[in-house]
Amino acid sequence: MNKSDPIESAGAKTAADPRRPWRWFLLAGVFLGVSLALLRFARPQDAAKIALWWFTLGGGLLAASRQVSGRLASRMWVILCLVFGLDGAVQGVVRDFFGSQPQPGVLAEALANTSVGEARGFVLSQWRQISLGSAYWLAWWLLAWRGRLAWQGGAVSTRGRVRLLVPALLLALAAALHANPTMLRSEPFLRWGVLYVRHQQERAQMQELRAAREMLWAGRDQWRAELVDPRPRTVVLFIGESGNRMNWGLYGYPRDTTAPLAQAFAELGGQTLLFSRVRSTHAFTLPSLRMALTPASEADPELWRSTPDLVQLARAAGYRVLWLSNQPGGDGWIAGLGRGADEQVFVNKGNWRDSSSEDEELVPVLQRYLRRQAPPHELIVIHLLGQHFHYALRCGSRRGPFAEADDDAVARGLRAQGRAANTLQARNDYDDATWCGANAVAQLLLAVAQAREGRAIDALYFSDHGQEVGHFRDFAGHSEQDESGYAVPLWIWRNARAEPLRTDHLDSPIRLDVLDQALQHLLGMRSRWYEPEQDFLAPGYHAGPAAN
Repeated sequence: MNKSDPIESAGAKTAADPRRPWRWFLLAGVFLGVSLALLRFARPQDAAKIALWWFTLGGGLLAASRQVSGRLASRMWVILCLVFGLDGAVQGVVRDFFGSQPQPGVLAEALANTSVGEARGFVLSQWRQISLGSAYWLAWWLLAWRGRLAWQGGAVSTRGRVRLLVPALLLALAAALHANPTMLRSEPFLRWGVLYVRHQQERAQMQELRAAREMLWAGRDQWRAELVDPRPRTVVLFIGESGNRMNWGLYGYPRDTTAPLAQAFAELGGQTLLFSRVRSTHAFTLPSLRMALTPASEADPELWRSTPDLVQLARAAGYRVLWLSNQPGGDGWIAGLGRGADEQVFVNKGNWRDSSSEDEELVPVLQRYLRRQAPPHELIVIHLLGQHFHYALRCGSRRGPFAEADDDAVARGLRAQGRAANTLQARNDYDDATWCGANAVAQLLLAVAQAREGRAIDALYFSDHGQEVGHFRDFAGHSEQDESGYAVPLWIWRNARAEPLRTDHLDSPIRLDVLDQALQHLLGMRSRWYEPEQDFLAPGYHAGPAAN
């Protein structure tokens, strides 16, 4: 034997101590679960699920491989380290961006709507997290390289039922875990394959979307969409983005984040209705708006596929529709709504998530449109960038009033809850984004009120979902697990030329999947999908159990 041969020496040592490779396995499993949680690459519960996959699937594969040969076991060790490490690194980047565990549907939608420019912007904005993820994967490379020698010590004798029983039990348990949808979403080998399939499905669905909408429009006579109030009217629908009701001064938040909007309401007079218990159906934009702007509901979530959206219904009833957006104008269901309007303007030409395009940039575009003679029935849909992260970009180059807030009631409360410094800064940035958003909406509302003062005007604002920014945990971003991900603001302003609305349900629980009913009410129209018991502007509104 050549005494200088480290592999042969390592093999001899391993043969003498068969427990040594399993010590590496145990060490790697503990490192996997702890590192994912500490680096916030995954929620603690998700990190535990991934660690369970390591010990069951990984342990079973290693045990079975070792029954064949040490060389096969060594290769299996390297494969497991690199796959689990890469999965964790990618999760860390994506979770930092989306603020949640990567979900195939959400990621597929994002990928299918992402251009080359957006991809470049993503890399430039996320370079720190990408660097951290790369360093994490490098650590797994080192772990794979150092630990591989321990597994090269030759095959273990297959004599004895116990040695065959261990890999069989582990692999059987891993197979059983695949039947659990929650566990399956954490399986490193299959997670991204599922994503790829969903991505391809989304691309195909986009190509089919336009044809499906055209077919729907061709059958509009069956919708029974008609005006029940023929008087001239302008209706403005503000679609907010990532707005959390808990951070609105109008709802009692200690910071006066909505001061510009409150001032606009005071200047305009008329009637302002503030609804205090509105909840989105989802914590992400696409599924939430599909519920809010079509007859789809929690009871029948797929109804959006076969029914018209708000834009189509309004046009069928005789409205002229303008879609004005500070979100991307690429293909996709939401952009498809805008493309279905009589006129569309998309002002955001960059990466919508990381763009510094401000909602105030919509004001001059709207003012130019309002110089035209108003059609008898006019719907203006304004899709805002709102409070989407990165929050600090939502005010552009300006600094908001809360950028350096360090000793007010909010900051003291967050510290008392043990929130980290970066979460406190995220809250300041988010509150600034809320203030800047309120300022933009106030300007847009004033522009409409001044240009259309001779007719009835209604404006409704809602947000698609909320954000968790240190409210319930030390985290900032989208959240499906916290109430802050669903608590959204909703208000209506009506000018003095329109009859006041009823105020019966300002404090009633309202879920956004009934919003289309209230919008038909504001538009003075009805269709075959209108149900008065789901219209929170009607006296007969009944909040279903899911809205409470």
